[in-house]
Amino acid sequence: MQQIGENIWAREDSMKMMGSKLGLRMTIIRLSDGSVWLHSPTALSDELKQQIDAIGPVKAIVAASDNHSKWLQEWCDAYPDADAYVSAGIPRKVPLSNYHIIQQGMENPWQDDLIWATMPSVPFFNETVFFHEKSGSLIVTDMIQNHPENKATGLAGFMNNYIFEPIGFKGKCVAPPLKMGFAIKNKPAFSTFIREIQSWDFSQIVVTHGAIIADDAQGVFKDISARFLK
Repeated sequence: MQQIGENIWAREDSMKMMGSKLGLRMTIIRLSDGSVWLHSPTALSDELKQQIDAIGPVKAIVAASDNHSKWLQEWCDAYPDADAYVSAGIPRKVPLSNYHIIQQGMENPWQDDLIWATMPSVPFFNETVFFHEKSGSLIVTDMIQNHPENKATGLAGFMNNYIFEPIGFKGKCVAPPLKMGFAIKNKPAFSTFIREIQSWDFSQIVVTHGAIIADDAQGVFKDISARFLK
């Protein structure tokens, strides 16, 4: 786990997906009240739990995209006093008992630290993105990704070369499903969502998949999301 800004840390991890190694990142924030906010939890271990407990008491566990629920129940069991904040599709996958669905119009319980925006009419993700003002961090789950350019070998190399890269999982990119016309049900509303994010003064994009984007983060976001403003 490494500190990546004021009151914000990242935990690097990975998982296997169709024979290929997929990088994962959990983001940890110490809020103004001293409590801890966890985004996109990865595999839990005793060592990791000790590191997080040293930062503060965990009060919020956030799974903000429908495709990120693998370790959620494990974290909720480890921190029974914490509330889970999840995207709309996750309760159908995980039998949570204490949770809130993050959605437009919901009161922001972390207004002293975080701004958020939820994708409108994108049921494949239902993703919410966050802006942590103190560290200048835009925090995303699947929406923006940054895949390494190094070539893997064996089955992983085959999957990268002939499946993942051809459909758009390459370098700094928007999640390929968002590029498909059927994924976004309300394109004008999605354009408004993109413009709201562009108005935030972020200096880095903390992605869940791939390397953190710290060099010209706003320019990168503007370039790769321009397709949604046409």
